[in-house]
Amino acid sequence: MVQVRTYRAAELPVVLARGAASARDQLVAREVPLAREDAVRYQFHTMYRMVLATPDSALLVADPDGGGPVGHVLLLPQANPFTGAPEVVVMDIWVHPDLRARGIGSRLLVEAERHARRIGARGLVAQIALHNAASLALFNRAGFAAERVVAGKGW
Repeated sequence: MVQVRTYRAAELPVVLARGAASARDQLVAREVPLAREDAVRYQFHTMYRMVLATPDSALLVADPDGGGPVGHVLLLPQANPFTGAPEVVVMDIWVHPDLRARGIGSRLLVEAERHARRIGARGLVAQIALHNAASLALFNRAGFAAERVVAGKGW
């Protein structure tokens, strides 16, 4: 079974590099032409700094053999903007491409929910790009249901 644990400080640069490299895949079609690698990386790193500075946030890593992370999930506690109820937002989830479809993402989401419940959250939410079929399938298998659609129009 895959061990999921809190990240170690020495692992953060690896997590950031992997996540930033895959962040471009999360961009929607209207964002791609304007996105610069340095800007995407900067925004990604800024997001991690902000989240990790928030009380009760978590960066959980999947470490199947003690050799270091092969996946991670970044969790941000916040109040639901409509109800005020505490919830946790999955800000980032990533699994090494060679190890996908082996249950690692599912284990990360199980532990994300465990963390959310432990800190008193009433829900776990994520924003997923509609073109990201693999993430949509992962979250659906984990019991998430589509609740809103963010619509965009670029020019």
